[in-house]
Amino acid sequence: MSKKDLEIKCPDCGSRLRIDRETGAIIAHGPEDKASDLADVKARMEGKTQAKRDAFGAALNAERGRKNELDALFKDASKKASKDDDEKPDNPLDDRWR
Repeated sequence: MSKKDLEIKCPDCGSRLRIDRETGAIIAHGPEDKASDLADVKARMEGKTQAKRDAFGAALNAERGRKNELDALFKDASKKASKDDDEKPDNPLDDRWR
C-alpha cells in the first residue's frame, strides 16, 4: 500500500477496500487477510521467507550464467576484431574524418 492509498472497510459486505486518494478509484476489494491462529501466521511467514530465498537463488544463478554469456560474447567479438584487423587504414585518424 502506498501513502496515497486509503484502506477502509466496505459498508456493504464488510471486506477491505483500497482506494486511491488522488482519483478516488477503488484499487482493491476483497476479504481481509486475518489469520485464524499463530500456526497459520508462522506458516505464511515461512512461506514468504522461502519465496525470498528462492528468488535470491534464481537471481544468483542467473548472474553466474551471465559470466559465461559475457565470456562467449567477448570471445566472438575478439575473433571478429582479429579478422577485421587486416582492413584497418595505415593511419587510424584518416578514417575518422571522412
